[in-house]
Amino acid sequence: MAVTESNKWKGVTGGGNFGQKFLIFLFKYCDVRVGYFFMYLTIPFYMLFGTKSRKAIFHYFEKVYGYKKNFRTLLLVWKTYNTFGKVLMDRFSVFSGQKHKFKVEDIGNDLFFKLVKEKEGFMIIGSHTGNFEICGYLLKQVSKKIHALVFGGESEILQKQRFMRFEENNVEMLPVRDDMSHLFEINSALQEGDIVAMPGDRALGSQKNLVCDFGNAKAEFPLGPFSVAAIRGVPLLAVFVFREKTYRYKVIVKPLEVDNQAANNKQKAECLARKFAFELYNNLKKYPCQWFNFFEFFS
Repeated sequence: MAVTESNKWKGVTGGGNFGQKFLIFLFKYCDVRVGYFFMYLTIPFYMLFGTKSRKAIFHYFEKVYGYKKNFRTLLLVWKTYNTFGKVLMDRFSVFSGQKHKFKVEDIGNDLFFKLVKEKEGFMIIGSHTGNFEICGYLLKQVSKKIHALVFGGESEILQKQRFMRFEENNVEMLPVRDDMSHLFEINSALQEGDIVAMPGDRALGSQKNLVCDFGNAKAEFPLGPFSVAAIRGVPLLAVFVFREKTYRYKVIVKPLEVDNQAANNKQKAECLARKFAFELYNNLKKYPCQWFNFFEFFS
């Protein structure tokens, strides 16, 4: 279990190659709950020494929901670490070959499969809620290739496992590159009628942001993903994945559409970003401890 200690999320899963290989070996023979037990032992360490991430979670509950810094909020911080750890254990359980144990409840997924049947490409905007990545491991379709934008700095074992599981479900990883060349691949994929999946709550390379209302707070959301959709004129789906309980996840799909008064691409992108922020907050009201942005996010 790892939380990056920085105000800029680097997206690296902790444990190193050895620790991650051990988890994959463990879950081949043991229930994922065994991993939860070991994970519980690490939470006090992060509660005590994960200063920046702990403060960031406190500020999330204070600014978005108006909670005071008290024992109740401390319990919510603990629950956030706890849920995040279970999400990571679930990921390695899938890597170990146990994906058949997981069940997914779909809400609005018919919108996704309707667009899959169309000739033109479209975009999926995800978030770091629950376990967005697990969609690529559990939900399968073969009509269109999904190009998933991912951080390229993960460990060798994790990238290898990602590749194997994604490939099974017609998903291709698209690493973020410093020279921004991934943008050309995104455009090419959409031109070919494929699907592009990107996060909408963290900037991956782009520095253009938009301040949006987010509960009781103001937060900066990256404009990049929404600008691509606006410029290309492709359909856009917001997809949120939440952990319900052991081996159970819920996928919520919402269409994002531009308002008629949006006259140019900049206004269209800003409109889409605000709608995404609204949908993200609206879903987090039910799952407040499942947004895993462990850095200072709010204005």
